[in-house]
Amino acid sequence: MHVLRMSRLSHKLAEEIGLPEQECQLILQASPMHDVGKIGVPDEILPKPGKLDKKEWAIMKKHPEIGAEILSGSHSILIQMAETIALTHQERWDGSGYPQGLKGEDIPLAGRIVAICDVFDALTSKRYYKEAYSIEKSMQIIEEGKGKDFEPRLVDAFKKVLPEMIRIVKELPDTEPAHILKVYRQNDNEVLSK
Repeated sequence: MHVLRMSRLSHKLAEEIGLPEQECQLILQASPMHDVGKIGVPDEILPKPGKLDKKEWAIMKKHPEIGAEILSGSHSILIQMAETIALTHQERWDGSGYPQGLKGEDIPLAGRIVAICDVFDALTSKRYYKEAYSIEKSMQIIEEGKGKDFEPRLVDAFKKVLPEMIRIVKELPDTEPAHILKVYRQNDNEVLSK
């Protein structure tokens, strides 16, 4: 459900900062591919409980470049956006991110948007290596990252739409695979009926 939440969170943030609807839709559709590069990360690393060692972390940090490579070469605007997001969603506002150490506005806007939404969703979700944090604790961490990890105006915009972000997280909880199929079928029926 992470990719579904992430895409809706990213879309909402893109809307809040006033991006044109076409660009908001591209972010909605491209952002679920942000972690496609994790295909290249060994299975024993991804679900590992606890902290990754230096070697494992070096392997994990390759996933943005692997994802960009998988998505590269397309003439589709959607896939080009997905490639950009895959490559840049781990970059940080102060240049401390990876893989390229981009800083500030050198990081494409779509990557900056997905970065904050990805972190928020990771914080508020249970993972192999941690329990879910409360909304309050998650927002405290996001706020602490303002100007360091995240563009300040994106943090401010995120806070403005926080009630809607919370609704998205609650509407799409991590559940059993059968529920996921039900959600997809429901969404397919909605798309087909339009």
